Amino acid sequence: MDRLTTYNKLNDQLEKIPKAQIRSLSLAVLPRLMGAIDNQKEKCHHCEKFNDEGEKYVNNIQDLFNDPRALKPFENWVEQSQQHLKQEHHLHVKGRIGATYSTVGMLAGILLPAMYVWLSSETNYMGFVSVGWLIGLTTGYVAGKIVERRLSKENKLY
Repeated sequence: MDRLTTYNKLNDQLEKIPKAQIRSLSLAVLPRLMGAIDNQKEKCHHCEKFNDEGEKYVNNIQDLFNDPRALKPFENWVEQSQQHLKQEHHLHVKGRIGATYSTVGMLAGILLPAMYVWLSSETNYMGFVSVGWLIGLTTGYVAGKIVERRLSKENKLY
């Protein structure tokens, strides 16, 4: 099932579901995921299997909101299909790389100034850590966007 078909079917079925519930399942990425799987299914039998399972979830998406037991298999399917696309086809989820780089940048931006303050005779601990956090966040965000832009040009993002 391609991206547009998935998007339209989800919109039809989720009309009466509150937006907060839809966001809690991260269903915004589902059309992109199904589109990426659909593009690979002719070349890969695993993607064909993931596509068939995904179509079942898309066609019966309201079951996820009505039956809590149906949620775990859906989450497992999403995780396994994303891992397969990443490992076998080198496709990445748009936004995840930027978020990862930003998080690592923030951690480095906190740890490095904290170590500097601890090893030196500085007393402005919060100032150094705050500025380090901001610099780390900004650096990680920019680095993540650069990597995502490169992957996007290579059609490796979905």
